[in-house]
Amino acid sequence: MLRKLYQGAGIVAALFLLIACGASRKNHAERILLRGIDTANEVSLKIPDPIIKKGDLLTILVYSDNKEATDPFNNPQNGGAASATIANGTQVSSMGRGYFVDNNGEIQLHKIGSIKAEGRTSQELSASLKKELSLYLMNPYVIVRFANARITVLGEVTRPGVIELPGVKVSVFDAIGFAGDFTNFSRRDNILIVREVEGKRISKRLDLRSPDVYSSDFFYLASNDLVYVEPTRRKPTGNEQVLLRNVTIGSSIVSVLVLIISIIRR
Repeated sequence: MLRKLYQGAGIVAALFLLIACGASRKNHAERILLRGIDTANEVSLKIPDPIIKKGDLLTILVYSDNKEATDPFNNPQNGGAASATIANGTQVSSMGRGYFVDNNGEIQLHKIGSIKAEGRTSQELSASLKKELSLYLMNPYVIVRFANARITVLGEVTRPGVIELPGVKVSVFDAIGFAGDFTNFSRRDNILIVREVEGKRISKRLDLRSPDVYSSDFFYLASNDLVYVEPTRRKPTGNEQVLLRNVTIGSSIVSVLVLIISIIRR
């Protein structure tokens, strides 16, 4: 009897190992990113120029040959409630301090007053401000940056959540890295990117296993993009986890019983 049990257990163990090895090789292949990139042709990267939108918060730094004349445009921001305007046109919001793009797509600057920001890139707004400031400053130079650039990463990553962008050149790989990399149950071939363009939401799915991802307009992320990593079908649900746990416990009990019977019959 025991001999048959041992033989059956050995057959089951061998089958399990064969299935596990096959699944392991398949899972390993699924986790490899950028397959064939070593032999892929060179791809011209498309780095989008971020467009200023309503609700953006901008940091604007002004320089000129006359520091005293320039200082009023760079006054330290102090006090104020959320989205309140300070005397020099700078606004304070709950997200930080800077120039808030209002519902009209405009910002308020010291002496200049309202100026259109929505729909422009930071370089275009900088050139426009430089032209306006030339009436008050000698050789003005203006730097415009996004103060509230962020993305949201959800799904099968180690640390999902909202991520502040350190710069405008952030790729989908950077986003996954900021979120702590994939989990063991992440799909690499169907990453969803959701973006708002001119008041409309558009989406794109990327296969990070293919080097063609570099040529996508969504490879580099824009502020407020949503990155969603889908789970694989191998990820067990809550009920499946309970079932697997019970099966494991049951198998362990059977193994212990077989061992005890074997010892007793010796």
